[in-house]
Amino acid sequence: MAKQANQRTKRKGNKAKSVVRGGVRGFFDRLFSKRSIIVVSGHTTTHVPFSARAQLLMSVAVLGFVGFGSYFGGSYMAAQQVINEKEQKLASFEQENAKVEAEFALLKQDLMKLAEGGKGAKTAEAAKEIVEQFSAGASPATATPAGATEADAQYNVVFNRIQFLEAKVKDLQTDHDAMIAGIRATTGGKIKEIEKVIARTGINAEPLRRAAEAKQIQEDQRREKYGRTQAATSDGQGGPYEPLPTSVLKEKETELYFDLRKLMTLNDVVSAMPLAQPMATNYRKTSGFGTRVDPFRGTLSVHAGVDLAGPSGTKVLATNSGRIDFAGWKTAYGNVVDVKHEYGFTTRYGHLRQILVRPGQLVKKGQAIAIQGSTGRSTGDHLHYEVRYNDKPINPANFLKAGEDVQALN
Repeated sequence: MAKQANQRTKRKGNKAKSVVRGGVRGFFDRLFSKRSIIVVSGHTTTHVPFSARAQLLMSVAVLGFVGFGSYFGGSYMAAQQVINEKEQKLASFEQENAKVEAEFALLKQDLMKLAEGGKGAKTAEAAKEIVEQFSAGASPATATPAGATEADAQYNVVFNRIQFLEAKVKDLQTDHDAMIAGIRATTGGKIKEIEKVIARTGINAEPLRRAAEAKQIQEDQRREKYGRTQAATSDGQGGPYEPLPTSVLKEKETELYFDLRKLMTLNDVVSAMPLAQPMATNYRKTSGFGTRVDPFRGTLSVHAGVDLAGPSGTKVLATNSGRIDFAGWKTAYGNVVDVKHEYGFTTRYGHLRQILVRPGQLVKKGQAIAIQGSTGRSTGDHLHYEVRYNDKPINPANFLKAGEDVQALN
């Protein structure tokens, strides 16, 4: 009897699992049913099958790409906020230090007044004035020796105040130096990480950094001349303009100032480089960059890009924001799109079946600009992808790897 009961319980459990599996399978079958894409070219209509597996892979890839972009953008904004908070804290330290130094200077002036006044009634009146000015915040005075005059007692109060202020200035300077050292250590680490990412692409980071710095100077000058720029935030802001004292960073902490500027410019460079994937779905590399055997002639030739093959009908994506420099037919490339980015970078997408953009159009990172194809000098459906720096071809595989490094940093 017990054995039969166990068997019935087991059969009920298996039946429940089958119902659950069937429900899940039915849900995915409805969500990713077999579809086809209708392509109209001239007077012909072609039905391109779009399998459920391809739909699922494309959905997963798109979600991953969007998540990467959001995470990278959020990390960059968070780093920017941390730098701004540290600059504000540094300014607060410097302002407090300036107040103490001003108070100390005032005491020195009063002491000079005492010295010039002599030891008579005028000296006593000057000393009394000093005591009245600082009695609220003065440090405890030491005991006055027996037989000392009233003027001597007033001098003791003033000197005790000076010692108190000197100790406070020293403490402020110690805290200030420790904070500066901490910020420089963090900033230096970030700079090295970004320089490694840029070096991975095979490009010297220094010229790019100088170009980004020149751009930042131009933006600062434009902002100074015209006020609010097109890049201004859309959130409500306002208030009187009170510039940060130049002594806060530029005079006393020039090394930190330049480190922060360098970090900002390198961040700008990395965010402008074409480091994203040119296709959302899974693809395979069919030909590399550099010397290869020509697929038509069978002899050695130079290949200025990489060939990437994805499923038929795969969308081609802009690997960073930019302006369409060319969109049309280029002999061996077939249908081709060139995107011009900042700092001398250009990306080229060749052998396209269909072009989705027009010359002069602004595109965003990850935007679909074409459909993979086999036009021009091509043996099959794929994407010919190039990255050029100052019109010189650079191995795109280095940029794709650098993009993975950026994702790992975040």
